Amino acid sequence: MWRYSDSCQGCSSALSAALAWRRDLKNQKLLGISRQPTMSTPIYTVTSILSKPYVMKKDGDGYKGFLVDVLDKVAELVGFKYNIRLSKDGQYGSYNNGQWSGMIGEVVRREANIGLGDVIITRERERVVDFSKPYLTQTLRLLVKRSRRYDPGLGLLLEPFSVELWFYILFALLLVAILFVLIGRFNPFEWRQVASDKDPRGARHSFGLRESFMFVFSTITLQGYRETPRSLAGRVLAVSWFIFIFFTVVAYIGAAMTIISAEGGMPSLPFEGLEDIVDDGRISIGMVRHGSAFQSFKTSKEDIYQRVANYVEMRNSFVNNTAEGIERVRRSHGNFVMIMESLTAEYHAEQLPCNVMVYGKSHFSKALALFTIQGSGLKLKIDDALRKLREDGTLYKLQVLWWGKWFCFPGVAKRQQPTIRAVQVSFRRLAAPFLLLMVGAILAVVVLLGEIVFKKLRQ
Repeated sequence: MWRYSDSCQGCSSALSAALAWRRDLKNQKLLGISRQPTMSTPIYTVTSILSKPYVMKKDGDGYKGFLVDVLDKVAELVGFKYNIRLSKDGQYGSYNNGQWSGMIGEVVRREANIGLGDVIITRERERVVDFSKPYLTQTLRLLVKRSRRYDPGLGLLLEPFSVELWFYILFALLLVAILFVLIGRFNPFEWRQVASDKDPRGARHSFGLRESFMFVFSTITLQGYRETPRSLAGRVLAVSWFIFIFFTVVAYIGAAMTIISAEGGMPSLPFEGLEDIVDDGRISIGMVRHGSAFQSFKTSKEDIYQRVANYVEMRNSFVNNTAEGIERVRRSHGNFVMIMESLTAEYHAEQLPCNVMVYGKSHFSKALALFTIQGSGLKLKIDDALRKLREDGTLYKLQVLWWGKWFCFPGVAKRQQPTIRAVQVSFRRLAAPFLLLMVGAILAVVVLLGEIVFKKLRQ
């Protein structure tokens, strides 16, 4: 009987190794991996873009940063070496005129094996490259010029309301006082028309010019006047004025408490959010041209986000990259703000010269990830390495290392304290009470005319 000899088993093992080597060599050629000896460590080409604190140049040769440290750990776990090469056009990557630009385009064209940068995962990009599991998540926020903090002194009493709102309140006060004078003079049912013998308190003189102004001013402090209107038109106007004053006083007290509680004084920001900027029209909003942030705003179904995207396009306030936008914010006198990734904005807000800050609400939760050539299989190895780094706390330690260098407000405890941002109340926020007062004034005039006609018909 014929037996399978040991020498044949050795031949079979050698044949299997040769086939595996050939298959591996073929994959290397497809991926563009530089690997000279058969058993040497593969060397990958990594395309990147300079962005603090993710990837930065060292004083000499080479690169440093949060993502460089992450890639070092991943390369050690997966077992490869790499060469970082900056993207030729300095862009993250967008699809224009039938082709991809930036880092995404270089990986798509197999000019690089790995993309390294604070690149946001989008549906369009996922169609052409393989994204790893996210290493960080962040949102989009506003980076604004840090306002000078000052002690308002005696001006504190005027700070809760904007100058425009104070003028509107003064106009409403004059209008209501004049209406009370007209009602008191021409309304046949008002105190002025009461006979002297039926008016022992002298109330017939309660709504002349001086008395009407006193009535209006006394109600501002929520105090009553000695007399109230006697006619229906006067009472309608008085009720409308009381309601208007109530909402105005509540808004004033709330804004004043916010200003008093604000740490270090009143930040003189003329807006509270994106809607205020768009409505005002005096401040430009910057976004990276063809960036994922602008695409998120442009394709959103939310009205305010679409308005912001149209506002940026109309003013052509695009920037070529994040660094350019940050520099424009620093040089501006508060008339330029930048919508950007929150982690990058927080990093720059804590660096010298300490003249910018992160402000407002968060928009659009975004995931950051590395990416590789589609179908290369390298994604799975990187995912496994990132999972291990996350489980053993390495990613968190690296994040603390690079985001913990605070020069403006050192100390984690201080950084995590809640802050109160004082914002002046604008006319738009009190539009409803003003509208109600206007309706009440119009109704009072109509009732006044009706009472005059009614009295004549009775006579």
